[in-house]
Amino acid sequence: MDSTDPPRSKNHVRTLSASRGDRDRGREGFRSTRESYGDSSSHSYRDEGRRHNTKRRDGPPSSSMSSNSGNEKDRAARVWFDELPPESIDGYKDMKAAFLPYFMQQKKYVKDPVEIHNIKQLDGETIEDFMECFKIETGRMKGAPECMRISGFMHAINNPELTKHLNERVPKTMEEMMIATTAFIRGEAATASKKKGHVT
Repeated sequence: MDSTDPPRSKNHVRTLSASRGDRDRGREGFRSTRESYGDSSSHSYRDEGRRHNTKRRDGPPSSSMSSNSGNEKDRAARVWFDELPPESIDGYKDMKAAFLPYFMQQKKYVKDPVEIHNIKQLDGETIEDFMECFKIETGRMKGAPECMRISGFMHAINNPELTKHLNERVPKTMEEMMIATTAFIRGEAATASKKKGHVT
């Protein structure tokens, strides 16, 4: 064997160990890269999921309507709270005892506007009494347009002559409706009194 072989063998061993060390470092580098990539991808996935959930929580545009109604309720509750007598609320129980009866009563008396057409003048009920009743009943109906109130009143009265009179020139507001109805009643009363005077 040549005398130069041992050095080559040592160099060869050193080269193998060096290459093996490079491979180990390469594997470590790959592992760290994979872990960092995996972490970043998992973070990205979680972030994407979070963004998706955020968008889903935003809801459709119709949710703005419910939020508006919720704001109105909040304002009503705040007005009610501000008007409470000083030192009348001493805790949650006092608040609940005062809050629930008030707002449950309000909810009980608020009616749907379509119920206007269920209001009818009763047999034997004077037009004056019915006018007062109609004002009270429609006052509990939030959001009823003026035209609906006018139409409801004209269909509710049971006096054909008054209905004909109002249809000749339909009032544009409920105030005009009440004025026209009152004028008609007074005219009928005056006519009746004249007839009664002629008879006597």
